[in-house]
Amino acid sequence: MKSGDGSDRAAAPSALGLTSAAVSVLPAPVLRRPDLAAVYHEHHDFVWRSLRRLGVDAADVEDAVHDAFMVVARRLAEFEGRSSLRTWLFAIAMRVAQSRRRDRQREVHHLERYESVAPLQTEDPWKRQEMRVTLHQLLDTLEEDQRVVFIMIELESMTAPEIAAVLDIKIPTVYSRLRLAREAMRRAVTRYLARTRESTP
Repeated sequence: MKSGDGSDRAAAPSALGLTSAAVSVLPAPVLRRPDLAAVYHEHHDFVWRSLRRLGVDAADVEDAVHDAFMVVARRLAEFEGRSSLRTWLFAIAMRVAQSRRRDRQREVHHLERYESVAPLQTEDPWKRQEMRVTLHQLLDTLEEDQRVVFIMIELESMTAPEIAAVLDIKIPTVYSRLRLAREAMRRAVTRYLARTRESTP
């Protein structure tokens, strides 16, 4: 439509014969659902890493990843975009990890991953892997609710509002659990360093 000065302008709703009431009931844009193959390709490593940090054994993590993406395949159509996709995937990984941990606890009385951490003494090709093992064992010392918040904020850089929405808790509770987790982690690191010093010749 031409304005008084001859320039083009978008037609106002009233000029198109639409009342404000009619405009208010126009359909909202359709949410574009993510493609399952694309989600798997882009977020496989994130889900794998999250499951390990949530306590899934290295020998079981691939099966756990499969379980997690089976859930994703069933529920992807339900994803409404109210949280980020990574946050939604983390919530699924958390539930899978909890389920596998319950199954594992029924099978064995004592888990080897709770044994003492071997000190890292030399620079070698395996050091990074050993550091990951150490991190996982330190995370295992945290209470479950504290560990989840610690991973989401400290290791995955998620926000407190995102975490509160996924875990269905209040934002102050997120920060309270984070504070307790940080304190517990500092104590665990102190114990680990003390064991390392004692075992070093």
